[in-house]
Amino acid sequence: MKTILGVDIGYGHVKIVLMTDDGDVQSIFKYPSIIGITEKNEFLSDTRIYGFRDNNYYVGDDALNLPSENVVDITEYKNLEYYAPLFLYKALKMVDVVPDVIITGLSKAQLENSGFFKEALQHFTVNGEQFTFDNLYVLPQGAGSKLAIDKYGYDFPNIQTEFTGGSTYVGVDIGFNTLDMFYVSKGKASPNVFEGIEHEGVMKIASMLIKQIEADHGRKISLHEAQNALDSKVYKLRGQKYDLSDQINLIKKDYMKSLLILIENRYGKILDKCDFIFLTGGGSTFFNTTGNQFIRVPKSHHEYYNSVGFALWGIQKSKSIN
Repeated sequence: MKTILGVDIGYGHVKIVLMTDDGDVQSIFKYPSIIGITEKNEFLSDTRIYGFRDNNYYVGDDALNLPSENVVDITEYKNLEYYAPLFLYKALKMVDVVPDVIITGLSKAQLENSGFFKEALQHFTVNGEQFTFDNLYVLPQGAGSKLAIDKYGYDFPNIQTEFTGGSTYVGVDIGFNTLDMFYVSKGKASPNVFEGIEHEGVMKIASMLIKQIEADHGRKISLHEAQNALDSKVYKLRGQKYDLSDQINLIKKDYMKSLLILIENRYGKILDKCDFIFLTGGGSTFFNTTGNQFIRVPKSHHEYYNSVGFALWGIQKSKSIN
């Protein structure tokens, strides 16, 4: 039995799906795509510290407890590529298996860098461990969502029965940094209909919240700290908790309106021919499936649709491996 790792290395979270080659989901989880610069202490052993390219780092949740100035926000492609091996390394440690196939992705807005991204992940060294992955592939973001929608509709992990791949719709993957949109006509999508837009994801909401917290409390926080505040609707400062529910709700409403306008501007009258708009990714949690079901969002696992689809694509590739 072969194992396939679908890993969506996003600007907000790294989303992981481990499948067997018969489609059985072995593991599904995420962690923040955040890096914290730290130092090793020769007298203390800390297995959470990863040595990489002459520096030492905490990765994911472990980095959140460091001072803000030690935290590296992954907001641009150059940082994503540089630290991608650390994110993959942590994922490998968490699943505790060396997969036969690894599938990851990039936004269409950054897909011209796919060769460099693939090279960074195929050969790297962390903590003195060398890794080489010959069966590693980079797909456009959104492609994974399309495959997951085909199989699961909006009710992962239940196999969908409502539409059988013949639908016409616009798909939008709302990531932390990027929006990736694609048009599916009678169940078919081609690479030239994928579109990626940078800095239009949840980062816009987090940036607005950062400004609000700085204005109200005189503190500058990182994007990932803002993302945590978005999730909890609370800002904690020196033991005091401040309720942000009202401010966040207003910011989210403005974002949802602007996103729907953006979709309308991009696709215009094509929407008249569509059966629905399908939203996935972390930002899709802000929306609800409409009463007439023209706007659809997953019932759960919103953020995982790309990594699930990556793993599904990897199953097909695994069949050609001896």
